[in-house]
This record gives sequence, C-alpha cells and structure tokens, in this order.
Amino acid sequence: MRLARIAPPPGHECPGYAGTEKPAQAGSWEIGVFRAGFSRLLVWDVARAFMPGRTGRAILVFLLLAAPALAQPPVTVTLTPASPTVGDRVQATLTLRVPTAGLAADPRFPVWGKTWGEVEVESGGKPVKISEQGGTAVWEQRITLAAFKTGSVPLPPVAVAIPYTTGTVQARTPAGLALAVRSVIPPGEKDPALKPPAAPRSLSLGRLFWWTLAALAAACLAAAGLLWLQRRGVKGAPGARPALPPFEELAAELDRLRGESSMPTLHTGVSFAVRRYLGRRLPFPAVESTTSDIQRQLLSRRMPGPLVRQTVELLRACDLVKFARQEVGETQGRERAEAARRVAGEWESHLAPKEPEALEAAG
Repeated sequence: MRLARIAPPPGHECPGYAGTEKPAQAGSWEIGVFRAGFSRLLVWDVARAFMPGRTGRAILVFLLLAAPALAQPPVTVTLTPASPTVGDRVQATLTLRVPTAGLAADPRFPVWGKTWGEVEVESGGKPVKISEQGGTAVWEQRITLAAFKTGSVPLPPVAVAIPYTTGTVQARTPAGLALAVRSVIPPGEKDPALKPPAAPRSLSLGRLFWWTLAALAAACLAAAGLLWLQRRGVKGAPGARPALPPFEELAAELDRLRGESSMPTLHTGVSFAVRRYLGRRLPFPAVESTTSDIQRQLLSRRMPGPLVRQTVELLRACDLVKFARQEVGETQGRERAEAARRVAGEWESHLAPKEPEALEAAG
C-alpha cells in the first residue's frame, strides 16, 4: 500500500493547499505553520491510502470538518530596528491573525517580566485588536527591548493562548528568532581613534520656552508694581513720631501701665520698660539679657553699687511675678512701678554730664 505524497510538485497546484511559508521582510521573522488547506490535503491522502470505500469517505468528511481546529494561526514578530547596536531600544511587535469563528474569548498574550531570554524587557504594552475583516481578527502587542550583548541574541519562543469553544490552542513565536546586535566599536580596532567634534547645532526654542518667559516677565512686572505702590504709600504717609529720650519714654510707658489691673502684665511691662531704658542709656542689649547679665554689665562699667543693687532687686522682683507667678497685691505692684521711675531718675542724675564748676571743685 502506497502513501500519497503530502505536497504537490513544483509548478503543480492542488485545490485546498496553501503554502506554509511567507517571504520574510526586512526586520521581520515569521513562523511557518500547517494551515487548514495543508491539513485537508494530508487527511485526504491518508484516507485514500488506508480507508477506501464509503466508510472511509464518511470518516474523511468528519476529519475534513475537524481539520481547521488542528491548524494554528501564524504569529509574526517584527523587530525595529533590525540590526541595533548595544543598548539601543528595539520595538518588538507581536502580530496574531486568528479566525473569529469558534473563538470563545480574546487571545491571551504573554505577561512579560524583566527579560525575554537574554534581552531586557523595558516596557510591555497591552494587546490591542487593530482590525477584524472577512472573519479574521488581527491582534498586536508591542514591547520595548534592549540588548547589552553583541552578536546573535536569541529570543526563545513564547506562547499566545487562543481560546476556542472546542479548546485552547497555543500559537508560538518563531523558533530561531534572534536579535543581531552590533558593537559600537569598529571591528578589528583595539584602540579606535576618537571622531572629530561635531559642529555646533542651533536648537529651536519651543513653545514651553516662550510661555515660561512670558510668565516670568509678568511676575517681574507685578513685583515692580507692588514695590512702587509700597514706596508711594510710604512717601504719602505722615511723618513718624520722633523717638522720645530714654527717661521720657520710660515715664510714658509707666503712665500707660498705671491703669493695668493684671499684676503679671504690669510687672512684665515694668521690667521691659526698665530694660529698654538701660539699653538705650548704657548701650548694651539689655532687653535680650537676663537679670544676671545686666548685673554683670553694670558692675563691669564701674557703676555705683547701691544703684546697681536697687535696679537688680527691682528686676528680680518682676521676674518672680513673670515667670514664677508670685502672688502680689495691686498696691505692691503700683509701688514697684513708682520704684522703677525713681531708680531711672537716679540713673539720670548719675549719668548726666557734669557741670564745669562741679568738675573744677572735684578736681
């Protein structure tokens, strides 16, 4: 018994037979598959050889109807660019053409990790159906690859699951698919010479530059307008009241505190007024200094001991009320305010310039 040949001779066409290969294009690798026509031809030859008669024909009809389910649709992979150099980004496009008849769901493309073989996968897009016509749908998935090894870097076959109502078919990418990665160093040169520097290139100014320039110019104009209005307001304002002399300022502050009923507020105001007076009369930062620092300052300037002692005792009494919340009566608080006025008067007498007659008498 002789088995019929499964492919027609060159130049001879057989009904229902389609070629198994397509001519490859630049940068494209395609998979050769057994299509439905070839499957029918194979079943016909086997049935004629082993199953003659009506029974064989009945079985033949059944097998011919089931033959399309045995065919796997082609999966093509297009690599752009076809010959990258080390580190170049390569876009790989997986294209699947599948009959829609009997299709139970959308095809399931690979879920990409970090690598495809020895090639790094930098990003992987979602599968998209780009067309459907004549009972055939075309699906695509695009991923971005990068190879850091020269030579032929293989891309192992990966499967695309196609769910039919009768079962799931696995369509795979071509075996032998690879990236031809070129080196950036010229072949045969161990120490290649550097290329001469390229001429300067002018860069065009985009819309973002002009929008940024306009925003900065508007901000500068707004700031200049606000500064002009501020200076105009200062010039138009009435003249500031000249500062009072130290003792007059102290007396005015004590007069203002005369109606204060809160003892902590009263003692805080008295302490601040005395410190400000000392700081202006004896140039040193008395307001920012502690009571002990003020005492050291006054003694270092060889001030009279009794006057220094009175001043420090008054400040310490105010500190007890400010910080320790010592309970004092209103009468005692008024007495301390008057004591501050009296101590400041003694400082004025001591610091006042001496008359020439008094200096001669003392001399």
